[in-house]
Amino acid sequence: MILRSLTLENIRSYKHEQPIQFPLGTILFEGDIACGKSTILYAIEFAFFGLGSTGSSFLLRNGAREGSVTLQFEVNGTAYEVHRRLVRKGKTVNQENCYLTGPEGKSILSTTELKEKVLQVLNFNEPSNPRAQSVIYRYAIFTPQEEMKEVITKEPDDRLQTLRKAFRIEDYKIAADNSAKLTTKLQEKMSNLEGATRDIDSVRTKIKGESTVIEKLNSEITPLRTNEEELNKQIKQKDEQIKQLQAEREKIKQAEGTLPLLQNQLGDNTNQLKETITQKATLRKQIDEEIQPKINKFQSVKNPTDRTAEELKREQTLLRTKIQDTQKLKGRFDERIGNFASITETKTCPICERPADPDEFKNRSKHLEEERKNLNRQFEENAGALKRTETTIEELGRYSDAQNQLKLLIPQRDETNMRIRNNEEKITKLNERIEELNRKLNAAKREIEPLQGVLEAIDNFEKEKESLNTELTSTGREIAAKEATTDASKKNLNDLQNQLSQKEKELQTLAQLRDHKVWLSEYLAPTIGNIEKHVMTSLNQRFNDEFQRWFQILIDDPDMQVRVNEDFSPLVEHEGYEQEFIGLSGGEKTSVALAYRLALNTIVQEVAITGGSNLLILDEPTDGFSREQVLKIRDILSELRCPQVIMVSHEKELEGFADHVFRVRKADGTSIINQQA
Repeated sequence: MILRSLTLENIRSYKHEQPIQFPLGTILFEGDIACGKSTILYAIEFAFFGLGSTGSSFLLRNGAREGSVTLQFEVNGTAYEVHRRLVRKGKTVNQENCYLTGPEGKSILSTTELKEKVLQVLNFNEPSNPRAQSVIYRYAIFTPQEEMKEVITKEPDDRLQTLRKAFRIEDYKIAADNSAKLTTKLQEKMSNLEGATRDIDSVRTKIKGESTVIEKLNSEITPLRTNEEELNKQIKQKDEQIKQLQAEREKIKQAEGTLPLLQNQLGDNTNQLKETITQKATLRKQIDEEIQPKINKFQSVKNPTDRTAEELKREQTLLRTKIQDTQKLKGRFDERIGNFASITETKTCPICERPADPDEFKNRSKHLEEERKNLNRQFEENAGALKRTETTIEELGRYSDAQNQLKLLIPQRDETNMRIRNNEEKITKLNERIEELNRKLNAAKREIEPLQGVLEAIDNFEKEKESLNTELTSTGREIAAKEATTDASKKNLNDLQNQLSQKEKELQTLAQLRDHKVWLSEYLAPTIGNIEKHVMTSLNQRFNDEFQRWFQILIDDPDMQVRVNEDFSPLVEHEGYEQEFIGLSGGEKTSVALAYRLALNTIVQEVAITGGSNLLILDEPTDGFSREQVLKIRDILSELRCPQVIMVSHEKELEGFADHVFRVRKADGTSIINQQA
């Protein structure tokens, strides 16, 4: 496998990076810490195998709605291009529109299908679960340095299980565990079968007893069946006789059914007749005692005048005005007469106080008295005329009210008379209908006279039939009881026979399981254990040789030796004293981890990748190295003889060991890659 180019769109700190070209030889991505170097390695792994256990939001740039990774690579000289696209939807990020381009053209694939296809192209024999990392890739091509330190410090059993996956020999462990589990399950099944077949002789005895009971019951049911058939025949005869009588009864019943209807109709018509007569009398009484007396009363009110109410009211107003004018004039005459009387008595003018002639004023006073008498006569005439006019207005009002009442009462009287005439017609018709109903009722009574005899005959046959049915029911119950007992016995017999058949099969299965258990526990399990032990011993020796070789290149100290024990734990000895990995210096830890990493890479490529791999990726391989140790990387690269090596580091000293240098820097939160000429 050789990488050719990588294109990033909105991946972590990268926005729209131009395609990164990967030439053959040693490639160094160099830059400060957190500038985006490791993102390139994660993007390559994502392109091949998907997210694995990594969250999708880990790769997509913050704030971006979508992003993608496009990787071009070769396998055995054949070019491929793999593309994965990330899309943010709400709070989740999903993969969409993934594809793989190869000799067969471009294929749009789901995440699972794409990983399966890539594993086939790379010839990696491992599960295609999209949520699982590629163990072969992680331990044969790219293992982050810190992750390798975690592998070294794991518990021995956990580390061995990890290495089994990397070496593709975990099937031995799985087979051994499954063999032990299966043996346990077989023993449990054998114990259950032994308990289940312990009572097989008792079941055989019960089967014989149930067969005897069934034969006895069948012999008792036969005569009961014969009696049941005879009873059914007699009941059928009774049914025919009852059916004939019921037909005759139905004819009579039809006539009988009309009786209530006729009686109800007769009662209804009689009640209607009574109600109509009562209503007619009430209406007549209403006219004679209420309406007609009122009409007579109001008709007796006469019109007092031919004049209208408006004319009378105008005359009334005129007379009142004349009376008021007369009263005012009369007052003035009374005042003058009083003045003349004072002059006659005092002989002096009350105005100018000059002497006056009494005789002259007596004559004048007499004339005024005559005028006042005329005014009094006019006043009395006008007052009398006013009273007569007011009386006429009152009488005219009573006449008008009477006429209004007559307009209401006369139509009411006419309507009531019409209702009385309608009632008289209805009474005539009801009397005719009552006579007709009485005739029909008498005819129906004559038709139902034979009904009682028919009913008695039907009742007798019903009683005879009921007696037969009682006997039939008793016989049926006896038959049903015996048949139920027979069925229960047959079911019990069938169950017992099934139990016997099952137990006989279980005895055969028990014998087979005993043979399987012996084969698993005495042959298969020991054989698997021996094979795995032989393979692991061979791999351990090969791993130990590679581990020591790489460590000696990195640490030029004859007093410091390393090796791995049987569980692949790295052991470090310094001047004859064994040291724990956690107690080593930073550079020593990195040296052990890198040597372990390179040894693991070598072994995994030999056992898990057909033809090995042309690619190796080293992430911060010199973290914690001294300057002298950094220079050892040149020797490592020389020994590797790998066509394409990709290193990621912040050590500038490594530039001299690389064929191609890419500088990575970050500006305003965005990573930028520049290739050094």
